[in-house]
Amino acid sequence: MPRPREFDLEEVLDRATRLFWQRGYGGTSLNDLEGAMGIGRTSIYAAFGGKEGLFLAVLDHYDGRYSIKLREALRAGGGIRAAIRRYFSELLRAFADPDLPLGCLITNVGVEGDRGATRLGRKIAASIARTEDAFYDLLRRGQASGEVAASADARAIARYFVASTHGLSTLAKALPTPSALTDVVEAILANLDAMLMPARRARRDRPRIDVVSAAARHKEPSAVEPG
Repeated sequence: MPRPREFDLEEVLDRATRLFWQRGYGGTSLNDLEGAMGIGRTSIYAAFGGKEGLFLAVLDHYDGRYSIKLREALRAGGGIRAAIRRYFSELLRAFADPDLPLGCLITNVGVEGDRGATRLGRKIAASIARTEDAFYDLLRRGQASGEVAASADARAIARYFVASTHGLSTLAKALPTPSALTDVVEAILANLDAMLMPARRARRDRPRIDVVSAAARHKEPSAVEPG
């Protein structure tokens, strides 16, 4: 019969979450975790299987305690534009909270390196996808209600909002100046009408960016011989 845990799971997960949030995955050692969580290495391995297993549990904890508040802001009703404003207002509130580490855990860890198809990489990608899907569902509801033009690319706009979220997170950590973050959010919101109700002709005539070809050209060696 397994021994009962001698610690509060939610409490130790919250402590680990804040440490990973502050230092990143690579910058956090098991010694650091023992000190922050108040439990020994043996208990960490018994409960989570090690540092990676602990971090996977931390990502679930972070999603259920922090990320979900942003997604709920998009589902609270009151119109599409109001929902988007609520989302970014909640984001700014979180960035300004002195009791929370700077930036966003997902952004901070996601930019550490190419995790590819690792368990951590898939978990981080799934978290980002949940936010994207929440925006996409909101925009599709807006198209059904007439608040968003049928010609608007709901998936592309959802990805733009996700990219804006993680860009703001990076800015919040690198340059934690509330006025700078507010300026960016105001610029995003000022362009809502242009994004949600695009002119049909402008949307149809806009060329698509061929990312694959552009990347290939970037890798091609220059034809000009050095002088």
